[in-house]
Amino acid sequence: MTGLAGGAEALRGQETYETHAKGIRILPGQWRPHYRWEQIAWISPSWPSQDYLWLDFPEATFTSQGLLYLSAVNPKFPVVFPDLPPVPWRLLSNGLAFERRLPNGFRFGGSVIRKSASVVEMELHLANGSASPLTDIVLQTCLYLRAIREFSEFTGANKFVHLPSSGWTPFSEALVARPKESERYRVGWRREGRAIADWPLMVTASRQADRLVAMTWHDDTLSLVSNPRHPCMHADPYFRDLKPGESASIRGHIVFFEGKLRDFDWQRQIGG
Repeated sequence: MTGLAGGAEALRGQETYETHAKGIRILPGQWRPHYRWEQIAWISPSWPSQDYLWLDFPEATFTSQGLLYLSAVNPKFPVVFPDLPPVPWRLLSNGLAFERRLPNGFRFGGSVIRKSASVVEMELHLANGSASPLTDIVLQTCLYLRAIREFSEFTGANKFVHLPSSGWTPFSEALVARPKESERYRVGWRREGRAIADWPLMVTASRQADRLVAMTWHDDTLSLVSNPRHPCMHADPYFRDLKPGESASIRGHIVFFEGKLRDFDWQRQIGG
């Protein structure tokens, strides 16, 4: 009996699937291997899971000088500098970072790090090393959900934005909403979307349990977007105008929450 008891005690001290699979992990990823210049980070949720969100970071950089960067190829959007060389991620103790320089001297980069047990912090920075001013700077930061099954439905109904008149509203309904007053954050692509959201974040709810993932760039958020045919969610940021030689940086967060959407206090969870 002593031997059996000792064996049971040893098993209790070993890692289980639950303990091993739990926790945010941030890894260099890949989406489209034929586009070697894409910058994809894989992020696991805070609860036990072997699935990953794919962060396209950034997906696109629109400016007054044209589309300076696009992580893939889209014939609708010609890029100023196509077919770029790869830039590897730099491994950090709690995440990843990268830096890229374009032929005109424009530099950009960022980091994706684990801030806490349930929060990922994103940082993006730009430096205008070109000879001309940069204005109308808007980035797309895509959180691709196809590879994480509980969020992977091809629909806008599981994605939510916050409207002052109706609270948390499915994205598909928010697109056709007609609020009386203008707000700060747009719903829809870039500057074409209508400014109707009063909170700068988008949420996707799980179909497996009461839990969710949210994305925000806080006051630097321009638009909240989803593409059901993809499927994905975006909180897309903007940057202030940059004269030659100027630089700027912004910070945002990806937040995991276990509970009902109505109980999600995103500012408290981030710590802001």
